[in-house]
Amino acid sequence: MYATVNGTQIFFDTQGSALKEADGKLYELPTIIALHGGLGFDHSYLREGLGRLSDLAQIIYVDLRGQGRSGRPSLETATLEQMADDVAELTKTLGMRKPYLFGHSAGGFVAMHIALRHPQLLAGLILSGSSPTVAPIQEEPNEPAPSLADRASPKALEAAARVFSGDVTVESISTFFEVVGPFYAGPEHSDLTARLMRSTSQNVDMMRHFMTQIAPKYDLLSELDRIAIPVLVLVGAFDWICPPRASRAIARTVTNGKLVEFKNSGHFPFSEEPAKFRSVVEDFLASGAAPFWY
Repeated sequence: MYATVNGTQIFFDTQGSALKEADGKLYELPTIIALHGGLGFDHSYLREGLGRLSDLAQIIYVDLRGQGRSGRPSLETATLEQMADDVAELTKTLGMRKPYLFGHSAGGFVAMHIALRHPQLLAGLILSGSSPTVAPIQEEPNEPAPSLADRASPKALEAAARVFSGDVTVESISTFFEVVGPFYAGPEHSDLTARLMRSTSQNVDMMRHFMTQIAPKYDLLSELDRIAIPVLVLVGAFDWICPPRASRAIARTVTNGKLVEFKNSGHFPFSEEPAKFRSVVEDFLASGAAPFWY
């Protein structure tokens, strides 16, 4: 489905009912708006993990502006702030009442911008494998951050350095996912990235724009104490893209944060440890202004 929002078409799809029957009555389920990472991907890779929540909440997947099935406005308009305003406007257009936002990786960057710019719209945040900044975050004593270099070959390290330096082309991205992709997940799930990305579109122009224009300037760490809504922060112990120390910084800086670490996961805990993921999200939803049938 599509909605015209702030001068562009935004694609969204729903999974699960907005209502649940219990004791012969119908009750509203919470709504979770799911924001993909990348940037430059679409929402497809989230469906396997988040789909397991569709009996607990109605899931609304969004392709952010310039990505997936959404429109292709000028890349100059594709800022984190504008994407945040797009999702806020979509929330109002669809008549959603106090949804939760799920943001994965850079989708979490957008989610945190929404919480800062439009706090009145939201019930809470679920941030998975995200970060408040690209600047170095001081490591805790005796808790070094996981590193790609600890696991990957020289070829993979070279491919990663090329992409993260802004040399983003069809060829470099293809090589990146071939040799670096397996290390996005934990050691027990090295085939997961390829499976999740099989149906996920990739916009190389947006990836390059993100790497060269957006990411270098991204830093919300000093603003996070203004986020007062409940925030559930999820991170995999093997996540070197947005390492655990980044999630710890979010959880301790927001007003009402809870951190859950997934010991056997990398960047995709929602698909690497699905039973635990479902359990912690269910507890989070039930702890808020959830209907009494919980």
